[in-house]
Amino acid sequence: MQRRPADPPVLPAVAKLRHRLRLRALELGVSVGFGDGRRATDVSLVVVRGPRLKVLRATPLLFEALRLDVEVVRSADTPEAYEVVVALLRPKRERRRVEGERRASEQGEDPAR
Repeated sequence: MQRRPADPPVLPAVAKLRHRLRLRALELGVSVGFGDGRRATDVSLVVVRGPRLKVLRATPLLFEALRLDVEVVRSADTPEAYEVVVALLRPKRERRRVEGERRASEQGEDPAR
């Protein structure tokens, strides 16, 4: 039997952020789940789940006061619930450039345009 490596510990600031988001999600009537981003600029991935209209209304309200950049990764409508996956990123002005790690929002202007 193969053992899965232990998950890295969550930073205290990220744990506090996730706790705040859980409380706010309860107020808004949706559920949230969390994951770790793959890029150095990612603070956390957040999955917002619930009835479609509640998720669409609640998603911007969840993240408005965080002072983080928000990028929707994907959305899906399943028979059980609607979900939106959001990447929370350090603000662009605080990010250092990491070669090989770029999001579409970080692309330069296309000189052909």
